[in-house]
Amino acid sequence: MDSAVPLAAWVVLGAALPALGAVVAGLLLTRRRGGPAPAPAPPAPARSPGPRWAVDDLPGFLEAPPGIPGPPPRVAGPPPAPLVPAGPDPAPRTVAGLAAAALALVAVLAGLALGGGAPEQAAGAPPAATAPPAPAAPTTARPDLPPVPGDPLPGERGAGLLAARSVPLGRDGATARLALGGLVLEQRAVGVTVGYPSVSVSVGTDGTALAHVRLPTWNCLGTTAPADPRAAGCSPAGTEYADLPSPALRVTRDGDALRLTGRFPTYARPSGTPPAYTGRVYELTVTVAPDGPAVDGEAPAGGALFLGTERAEALPDPLLSRIRVAG
Repeated sequence: MDSAVPLAAWVVLGAALPALGAVVAGLLLTRRRGGPAPAPAPPAPARSPGPRWAVDDLPGFLEAPPGIPGPPPRVAGPPPAPLVPAGPDPAPRTVAGLAAAALALVAVLAGLALGGGAPEQAAGAPPAATAPPAPAAPTTARPDLPPVPGDPLPGERGAGLLAARSVPLGRDGATARLALGGLVLEQRAVGVTVGYPSVSVSVGTDGTALAHVRLPTWNCLGTTAPADPRAAGCSPAGTEYADLPSPALRVTRDGDALRLTGRFPTYARPSGTPPAYTGRVYELTVTVAPDGPAVDGEAPAGGALFLGTERAEALPDPLLSRIRVAG
């Protein structure tokens, strides 16, 4: 047995015993200062009976002869409040509590000295197994896409912020573009305003999507959208643009086919000024699907764009309409 353990125990006990002695001395000094409780006062001796003759009423007669009102009668005051006995002196209890705490401290210190401190891991025992941290679930970084106003005012700024943005495809995302024929945008008193849209979209693994629309417009004297507006004598009316991110853009997938739906607010890019909204919003639905075998994951695309009762079909040009599905 190691001799250092009993020596440490005696050192600890020798350091704690003077403190215990000081506490006990304080307890005795407090009791001595308090002194014994005072003995109750002896009862007053009984008064001897007085003389048996009647009380002389001459002084009262001289002070208040008949016919002179006497002093007002005395009104008995409220009885004195009973004295509440004081509770026991808290000093002995406090000192007794300190003495108990000192004894407990001595016992704890002695136990630590005799036991050699906190228990350590047994020699040769394997370390306690700790659960490995759970692997973080793989997440796909969502692009920070600013929202688009639902009904912007004509000339309102802030348009075009998403014109050069796209969504990362991830493991099984998709991207597509369509060039479409013409459709009537608005009936006028003389003729119609027609548009020849092109659409591109990128869809991520988590469903985040962003679509872009380019819409050259023409004013024509007819009632339908001609195949070639320049050859038909139509006048160019400018080009409108739209960018719509999810969740305003709703995308559904059926295999490799995509369906896009949303309200697209358009903006113009006047020369020398920042893009500004036109105040026009188009409720568009676009369908796009592969229209031929894929080469290196990319295939020709077909589809259509719907605006109310108007419909524009994808142009039969495999270089203008394409679709790519990752994975």
